Amino acid sequence: MERNWLNEDERIAIWLDALLKTEPDLRPSRGVTKESRKGPLTPRIIILDDGEIAGYAELRRIGGAIELATVIVEPKLRGNGFSHQIVHQAWERWRQDPVLHGTPLGGQVDLSNAALELTGPQIVRGPLISFTRDAAMGAALAGGGFTLIPRKRRASRLWLWKSDFAALPLRTQIAVGFDRLVRGVTFLFTSPSRIVHFMRHSRKYRLFVRIPETAERPPPRLHLRSEREGGVASDVMNQMDALAFTMAEIETTSEQIAAWDEGE
Repeated sequence: MERNWLNEDERIAIWLDALLKTEPDLRPSRGVTKESRKGPLTPRIIILDDGEIAGYAELRRIGGAIELATVIVEPKLRGNGFSHQIVHQAWERWRQDPVLHGTPLGGQVDLSNAALELTGPQIVRGPLISFTRDAAMGAALAGGGFTLIPRKRRASRLWLWKSDFAALPLRTQIAVGFDRLVRGVTFLFTSPSRIVHFMRHSRKYRLFVRIPETAERPPPRLHLRSEREGGVASDVMNQMDALAFTMAEIETTSEQIAAWDEGE
C-alpha cells in the first residue's frame, strides 16, 4: 500500500512495529495490523516533527499506578530533547486525565450528601512510574520531576538484597511482575535472545516515580543535561542518586521521601 494512502494509525503502527523489533528493551510488537487496531485504544503520547513521527510513549494503568512505558524516539532525531517533551506530556496527562486513572468524568457523585463540593474531583490516584536503564531517559525523567528510588534493603526482601522495586505498593509490584512474566513468555516463543538480554541487564533498570502529592508541582529545572545533549557522563545511571536539581515550588521533605521509600 502506498504511504500516501495510509491513515494516521496505520502510519504510526508501521513505524512502531519496525522500532519495537530492533529495540530489545521494549515490549514485543503485536504486528502492524494489531498495532493499528489497538493503538487508538491505548493512552499514548505521539510527538511530531515536521509532520513525521519523532517520539512515542504509552501510559498504562497497572496495579493502581500509571506506568510511562514503551518510550521511543526516532533514532535519527535523538539528542533533540524529544524525550523531555514525552516526559512533560506524560505528567500533563497523569495530572489532568481522569479516564487515564479510571475516574468517572465529573468525579464520584454522592447523592446522600447535598453539600456542594468546591474542590472538585480528585483525578490523580496513583503514582506515575517508569523504568529505564538509559542515561538520557533517566535525565529526562529527573528533569520532569521524577524521583529516582534508591535501592535499599527492605523487610519485604528479608533484607537479603537491595531493591527499589520493593518500595512500590504490593499491588503494583504484583501487577508489574505479572506483566513482565507475560512479556517473558511471549519472548520465549517469538524472540528468545531478548530473554537473555533482559536477564543480563535486569539490575541496570532503575525505577523513577512521581507521587500523587507532587502532581501539581511543575517539573524542576535540571542542572545536568542528558549525555546526548552534551552533559552527563555515560555512567550517569550509577550516579543518579546524586543528581542535583531545583524545584520550582516547595521542595519534598526528607520525611516524605523516607515514607515513600518504605512504601507508605
